Amino acid sequence: MDTRIGIVGAGISGLSAGYQLMKAGMKPILFEKECFVGGRMSSEIVEGFVIDKGAYTIPEFHKNTIQIIKEIGLEEFLEETSGTSATFNNGKKYEIKIGSPMDFLKYELLSIKNKKDLVNLFLYATSLRKSLNLNNPSEKTFDLEKESAAEYLLREYNREILELIAYPIFCEIFLGTPETNSKAAFLATIRNLTKFKIFSLDQGLGMLPEHLMKHLDVRLNSPVLNVQQESEKGPYVVNVGGNTPGSLTFDTLIFALPLPLLLEIFKDLPVSIKERFKEIQYAPSIVTVMAIDQPYTGTSFINNLLRKDFRVLGTLVFDHHKGFKHVPPGKGLATAILREQASQTLLETSEEFIHQEVIKEIETLFPNFSSKVIFSKVYRWKHGSIQLKPGTLYQQRLTRKTLEDHFQNLYVVGDGLYRSSIEVQLNMGTNAANQIIEKYKP
Repeated sequence: MDTRIGIVGAGISGLSAGYQLMKAGMKPILFEKECFVGGRMSSEIVEGFVIDKGAYTIPEFHKNTIQIIKEIGLEEFLEETSGTSATFNNGKKYEIKIGSPMDFLKYELLSIKNKKDLVNLFLYATSLRKSLNLNNPSEKTFDLEKESAAEYLLREYNREILELIAYPIFCEIFLGTPETNSKAAFLATIRNLTKFKIFSLDQGLGMLPEHLMKHLDVRLNSPVLNVQQESEKGPYVVNVGGNTPGSLTFDTLIFALPLPLLLEIFKDLPVSIKERFKEIQYAPSIVTVMAIDQPYTGTSFINNLLRKDFRVLGTLVFDHHKGFKHVPPGKGLATAILREQASQTLLETSEEFIHQEVIKEIETLFPNFSSKVIFSKVYRWKHGSIQLKPGTLYQQRLTRKTLEDHFQNLYVVGDGLYRSSIEVQLNMGTNAANQIIEKYKP
């Protein structure tokens, strides 16, 4: 088991791969260009406020994520959230309980016809069963992804379902729109509208990557400048800058980072694979977090803001719903997740300008909000989330097959070969590690 293994990227996929390898007696080295681990699952504590920089909840059906949280001793920090969600339409709030299909039958936002349509959609999605396993797609899945969610809903249903149901789902979960994601992606999400709970960690979701790091050799502030392949089967020479400059040679290499970043550092990829990687579409994400001098009572946990009413805001989260430890006594915390178009437009602008644009729209719902802000922080994710546009799942399968055929000791577990979610990324890292363990075991 004394093989040399390098992992490029210490997000949740890289850390889960490293942790699984460590348990098998291997000693991988992880390189992370940032000064923290976890990527979009990272968090920080500022003046007593627990800030999640990207991901902010763990659904009950993310079973492997919850299992590893328990395994490393963090179960006592796992907290169930209030699970309340609201959609604002023309300034009026319509609240619903997350994971409760029966609530949709009482949902005042929807007409009777739309409620019937939603029930039919749910029953249809449920009937598709394994065809909606986006991580292991079948020919039926590929057929379902031939059109966008928007095209499907406008053809079979109406614009109200598109704007009031589909858009908030894609804006929050995929950081995109129904126009840039497939019918299969929408139905797979609708199918999960069964009863479930959502959780947080009381010191932020970053607790998980930070605790995984404690078991591993993680080199922070150590960007990988380039990777060179010495032969078809390796080894791989990794040239590192930052705090740990130098060149290291590895028998096996795991890339745990977004595909555009892989293209920048690994020039030995075949042209066919490079072209496939370039087709992967990402939505950027900007998250603005605002500490406030009082709690906003009577609010929902997750607030969906429709694009007909808001140019900048997509989702507004009131973090005290995650548990009382997330905010100091008598204070509040609000997290604004920008809609895709706004994130594209504002990605390179100043923090002050982004803050002003966010505040301007929040005050249409909560007047004088700006006077209550203690401080704000802005987090930008250039590769926020994979967009599952029509045909993406099929292309992903072809790309994975090409990689497996061409490289025997190289694994790609970062964004791009599956959809974006904590559970998917964790599973990808773990599965790659298991393949390596099987290959090298005595």
